Amino acid sequence: MPCTEKFPGHLIHLIKTSKYVHVGTCSKDCIPSVSLMNYTYIPKSSTFDPESETNDLIIFATNKDSQKFQNMVDNPTVSLLFHDWITANNLSVRKASISQTPTPDPSTTNLDPASGTGGGAIPNSHPSKLLNLLQELNQAELNQMSANIRGHAKIVDPASKESNYYKQLLLKTNPDAEVFILGDNTVIVKVKIVSAKVTDSENNTSVYK
Repeated sequence: MPCTEKFPGHLIHLIKTSKYVHVGTCSKDCIPSVSLMNYTYIPKSSTFDPESETNDLIIFATNKDSQKFQNMVDNPTVSLLFHDWITANNLSVRKASISQTPTPDPSTTNLDPASGTGGGAIPNSHPSKLLNLLQELNQAELNQMSANIRGHAKIVDPASKESNYYKQLLLKTNPDAEVFILGDNTVIVKVKIVSAKVTDSENNTSVYK
């Protein structure tokens, strides 16, 4: 069943708009590993083969020499952590969406590219992305929600049309991550979303399967 039919709207919004996801994998020797990844959420209707896919997907690219790649080959069960601290309204690091969710226009922000400052910023000709994030972050706009997604990972054949299809979607929503997506040794991983556990700032927890 697609996530849009079993998950509430605020959870789907979180999955669609978070900039990064923490991917938890485990080796055959039960040694855990966590990686911060660029990703794209793919609703069932937009998958490469919607007739055969039964669930929505999370897509990301990984190097075949990485530990997480070997972990997923040995143990395809993965855990994905999403948190909304980087999905605040008007945040410049917010990602694009294949559902045509617009990204903020830098010209509409208070940041002056020429001076590298905006608002009460510390003057700096080359401000870091983290500094920009801290400058723009508005605590009043946060939902303070985190979601842990359990899923099943599958490596996509790098020579297939399916791999090229998902690479293009990844590039569309993560244009700043080209080096991680188009590397000679990278492969596409698709994670079938199985269930979710959502916790808010008041420690209220909901489970969706």
